[in-house]
Amino acid sequence: DRHLEKRQRRTQELAAGTREGKLLIYDSATGSNLQTLDAHGDCINCVAYSFDNSTIATASDDCTVRLWNADTYACLHTLQHD
Repeated sequence: DRHLEKRQRRTQELAAGTREGKLLIYDSATGSNLQTLDAHGDCINCVAYSFDNSTIATASDDCTVRLWNADTYACLHTLQHD
């Protein structure tokens, strides 16, 4: 099943945020950078995958939380917070 294959591939991914607001996706097995996104306008201080690994959430000092499609890395939603 292609969904199982995608979930298994993502179990090898590691997401990290930078002070500059970039979201970095690495292959945890090799350490190679798979993707770099200009995700936020300020420091990313929290990154989490959803339970089913289909979505990545990032929170930033720019007062936003963003949800990302873990397959395409497209931004799905931007939520404002105080």
